[in-house]
Amino acid sequence: MKRAEEEQQTRARIVDAAEVLHAEVGPAHATISAIADRAGVTRATVYRHFPDDESLFLACSGQWLSRQRLPDPDAWDVHDDPFAVLRSGLTDIYRYFRDGEPMLQSVLRDTAAVPARITQARLAREREWRDRLTRSLPGRRRKTVRAAVAHAISFHTWRSLCRDQRLSNSSAVALMVAMTAAATENPLRSSVDPG
Repeated sequence: MKRAEEEQQTRARIVDAAEVLHAEVGPAHATISAIADRAGVTRATVYRHFPDDESLFLACSGQWLSRQRLPDPDAWDVHDDPFAVLRSGLTDIYRYFRDGEPMLQSVLRDTAAVPARITQARLAREREWRDRLTRSLPGRRRKTVRAAVAHAISFHTWRSLCRDQRLSNSSAVALMVAMTAAATENPLRSSVDPG
């Protein structure tokens, strides 16, 4: 019984170390040696618990996600106004981006080092966000409207607006809602969206 508890604690220390290093230096630079050092174990111990990088990354990702308050698309649909839905969704997404910024920035920067299953799950979440936010917008079938929403829900857009340009989350949300509203009206249709 004690041995099993010790093994579980060792595994938890390894996952914690991987999570910290993934946020601090990124998955591409979080070597097994660095993770072992941070966890206070040997590389062999890491490999005994996680036989490959993907199994360790999946455990780390699962733990990190379980500690986050993820965006909740079901909570966005309480409004009749599609722009209120958009505002609610972007507010939720931007809160998540701000809360999870170090990890999200590192993982997106090091996408090539991230297992395909993790990347596919992230992209599926983003498609769900886009689909939920566009489904009641006027002109939702137009390329420009879908592009405006996809741009608005991008972590890179949030980072540009809130970090580089120093907007508050609420100001960034207001700007992206206004941009999307302009895309739905599409006053420049002939030059912007020929289809």
